[in-house]
Amino acid sequence: RDALRSELEEGLRFEALLIDLSARFANVPADQVDSEIEDAQRRICECLGLDAALLWQWNDQPPAQLTLTHMHRPVDGPPPPTPEEVLAVFPWAHAHLSAGRMYVHAALDDLPPEAARDKATFEHYGVKSNVGLPLAVGGAAPIGALTFNTTREPRRWTGAIVSRLQLVAQIFANALARKVADTEARPR
Repeated sequence: RDALRSELEEGLRFEALLIDLSARFANVPADQVDSEIEDAQRRICECLGLDAALLWQWNDQPPAQLTLTHMHRPVDGPPPPTPEEVLAVFPWAHAHLSAGRMYVHAALDDLPPEAARDKATFEHYGVKSNVGLPLAVGGAAPIGALTFNTTREPRRWTGAIVSRLQLVAQIFANALARKVADTEARPR
C-alpha cells in the first residue's frame, strides 16, 4: 500500500512538472532552448530520482552520427562516448532509436542477447536501468534521442512514467525544431 501511495505521489509530482515544462517551452526563445532543456533534464531527474538524462542529436553531415548535446548526470562518472564511438558502443540502441523505436529496461539483464555490446557499455557507465526515446517532429525521421538512466539501483518504469517521458521527448523535439527554424529564418 505504501509503494502504491509513493508511486501515485511521484506521478502527481511529475504531472505538475510536465504542466510547468509545457508552459515554459511553449514560447521559449531560440537562444534559451538549450539552457531550458538542461534545466528540465535536471528537474526531471530530481523529480523521478533518476541519475542521468542525456539528449543526443543526429548531425546532418554524412556519416550521420549521434552527438551528445544536452546532459544532466553525476560528475563522477566516466566521460560520455564521442560521436564516432556511439554506433560502435551502442549498436542495438542506436538501431532502435534511429528507426524511431523506444526501449525500456528495468535491469540490464532485460536486454536481449543481440544487445550484448550495449549491455557491456551500460555496465561500463554504471547504468542499472534505462529508457531511450526517439526525438521526432510530425512523423518525420528522428532528429535525435533522449535517454534516462539510473546508476544507483535498477528502476521499474511504469507505463504511466514512460508515457510522460514520451511527452517530455516531444516537448524537447518541438523546441529543438523551432530553434532550428528560427535560426534558419534569421537574416544573415
